[in-house]
Amino acid sequence: MPTFSSLGEADMQAGRLFNGIESLDHPVIAARDLDVARVTYERLGFTVPPRGSHVEWGTGNLCIMFPDDYIEIRGIVDASRFTMNLGQHLDRFGEGLMGVAFRSDDIRASYEAMTTHGLRVSEPRRLTRNFEHPEGWTKPSFRLCVPESEDIEGLMHVVVLQHLTPELIRRPEFLVHANGCKGVNDISGVIYDAEQAASKLSHLLGAEAVHRSADGVRLELPTGQRINLLFVHAYRAKFGDISKLQKSKTSCLGAMTLRVESTARVQEILTGNGLTFDIMENRGIRIGPESACGVILDFTEDPPG
Repeated sequence: MPTFSSLGEADMQAGRLFNGIESLDHPVIAARDLDVARVTYERLGFTVPPRGSHVEWGTGNLCIMFPDDYIEIRGIVDASRFTMNLGQHLDRFGEGLMGVAFRSDDIRASYEAMTTHGLRVSEPRRLTRNFEHPEGWTKPSFRLCVPESEDIEGLMHVVVLQHLTPELIRRPEFLVHANGCKGVNDISGVIYDAEQAASKLSHLLGAEAVHRSADGVRLELPTGQRINLLFVHAYRAKFGDISKLQKSKTSCLGAMTLRVESTARVQEILTGNGLTFDIMENRGIRIGPESACGVILDFTEDPPG
């Protein structure tokens, strides 16, 4: 297996993306009821497209679309079918962030690179979704592969995927949100063993993307998006109460920062819908997990990075 210090050097010198990973394509939120989740996120000022349902699985989702990424809210629509362990996840962690998807434009090449870099990863497979438009269903499709959970310390669940039909999920009308949201800047969570996480995640994202500090581990994507895996004291200092995360007794994700045109506009919408929020020192807006399906949501005007 390549060493932590050498991972990524050859790829960076050759101008290639490490493992072909371009961006944080979308964080995934686990929800118990997709109908309730729709109302919850519409009250936050998001345009929520029609529901999708996975053809091969017993899960469905709501995908809140932005120009370059999106948020997936996933729930169970048929518990008798394979749900990729969503039920077990909800029992253990409750609602909230359950993992991330990274984007590649060549999933076969990414799969081969990941195995070369020592990751245990499933063979690429195709996944299709029924997208339930009022005028009829369309079938967006993807190809994806899944690293073993032991190899992605701190990220809970990871897929690397290639969009085959992006035009079917990114309609212009889905990109316009009353709250002016433009995309995902970063996600954050709690971690207990930074050395182990940094070592393992360097095989996924490359050593140049993995940064150690006194607070934990910071992962930087080529797009400037970040994943902050923080020690308990650092997470508590930034986000406050972490009792929900500590119940799991393991590393897990809990918060997300979204980029908006105007935090004043966000504040206006939240106030109009009777939602409570905090105004942060940087003038950002924070929503508690009780108002966002278990996720702490920060809204900021700052770009990623």
